[in-house]
Amino acid sequence: MSGKKLQFQRPKTNDWRNCGKMDYDFDVIVIGSGASGGTLAADLASSGARVLVLERGQPRPANEPFDERATLISKKPYDDRHIEMNQSPSRLYMGGTAGGGTSVYGAALLRPTPEDFHPGQFYHQRIPREIWDWPLTYDELQPFYERAERLYSVASDAQSNCGPLPASTHDPGNPLLPLARINQSLFEKTQQQNRQPFRLPLGIRTSQCLSCSHCAGFVCPTGARRSADQLLAESQHSGGDLTVLHGREVRKFIRRGRSISGLSVRNRDNDALERFTARRYVVAAGAIATPAILQRSGFEHEQLGRNYMMHYSPLVAGLFLRRTNAARTFVKQLGFTDFYFGTKDVPEKMGIVQSLPAPGPLMLQKTGLKYVPRPILNLLRQHMLPFVGIVEDLPSADNQVNIGQDGTIRVRHQFSDYDRQRGDALTRAMTRLLKDAGATHCVAKNIPSAEHVAHQCGTVRFGDSAAHAVVDRDCRMFDQPDVFIVDGSILPTSLGVGPSLTLMANALRVSGILARDLAC
Repeated sequence: MSGKKLQFQRPKTNDWRNCGKMDYDFDVIVIGSGASGGTLAADLASSGARVLVLERGQPRPANEPFDERATLISKKPYDDRHIEMNQSPSRLYMGGTAGGGTSVYGAALLRPTPEDFHPGQFYHQRIPREIWDWPLTYDELQPFYERAERLYSVASDAQSNCGPLPASTHDPGNPLLPLARINQSLFEKTQQQNRQPFRLPLGIRTSQCLSCSHCAGFVCPTGARRSADQLLAESQHSGGDLTVLHGREVRKFIRRGRSISGLSVRNRDNDALERFTARRYVVAAGAIATPAILQRSGFEHEQLGRNYMMHYSPLVAGLFLRRTNAARTFVKQLGFTDFYFGTKDVPEKMGIVQSLPAPGPLMLQKTGLKYVPRPILNLLRQHMLPFVGIVEDLPSADNQVNIGQDGTIRVRHQFSDYDRQRGDALTRAMTRLLKDAGATHCVAKNIPSAEHVAHQCGTVRFGDSAAHAVVDRDCRMFDQPDVFIVDGSILPTSLGVGPSLTLMANALRVSGILARDLAC
């Protein structure tokens, strides 16, 4: 399948045959402006379609000062809903501003392995037969990975050996930032230990980057870190017929029998109810909010809201005698695939390991160092380099998203013993890796925080059969052909890397499908 763009030509008459009449507000309404929704909307608008994006959050000023308390403790750029997580109301670290998660993410945009699309070869005894293979293959997405990498200005190293991961598109005009001193040392020492370090491909325009230590979690002050919100602005600037409305919370689809007659939307600025109509609708609100919208709309399916997944992500912080400067400069630069398919003691599929920025003092206090004096915390940060592992969380029907009687979104999720066993093994492997690289002491935290829901997926899975999936391989709902789902909720399994690039690539694929659909 080609990644070439299709130009949509709107019919000049009122004869839309099976498509309906030209009395809609828009050709397509997209709910959500994150990695999936923003990418699809920007691309589709450039094809000539009239597109409306409804975003619940508001834009954040790019030049606001770094404020750890406001950003990571008060969670100003994050979703402001109190979601019931395992019966406990909580504000989650879930993108809640224009651009969704891409406005606050760490911008590591990695391709999964082709084997990730065939999870049955690793988990055939642990997952149902119908999801042993995804409904599409890596080869089908490959040209769209290339397009997504160009759109998000992915900087990569042509010389890096990513092990089983396919290489990213290399742009000589956008080189990676120079390695921080600690990472250069880590790279050399781990190679000497026959490890396989590689440079993380990052969606960052290097020439604009400040090399600051605040990349993940904060809104980028210069716009160097690419976001879906930027794509939307660029599409509007280039003449795309694109409207973006912020502060709009989609309540539900207005349904008349099997047809959709519009969207009921709450304007959060004045609490007024609004109604918008389109020929096609795209839901990209995330694996927690998307099933909630569909459930409020009266859609029913055995798999709707089930199989909620997020990666099991153990953390290990290495402490070094020499300063790492991780508290002052950009250090999220290295990845390792040595344990992607398991460790010596637990030969089970896991995922990547990558470096992280040093947490700020307030986050360190929040995660267990509450009574450590601030000067000591700052000293620790100057000698710290954290690693995070990704363990592929498997789908379970018991892990669910649903709506309470009072309208509250309720999430139930527990990691399995199998997840925890692999997480413990990866923690031991990361500890050995850091000590081999010179860390004198390592501190591990392998109990994931209930507030962090990065990489959420699985609640509206796609597949080849309506008996086992809510949407088909084109991401169209089986029982409602005018509605498409494109966010992480469609993923049958959670991959061994973060899903952002895969969701961006799939959004471009579905944009082409929609353009052809509209041109009927």
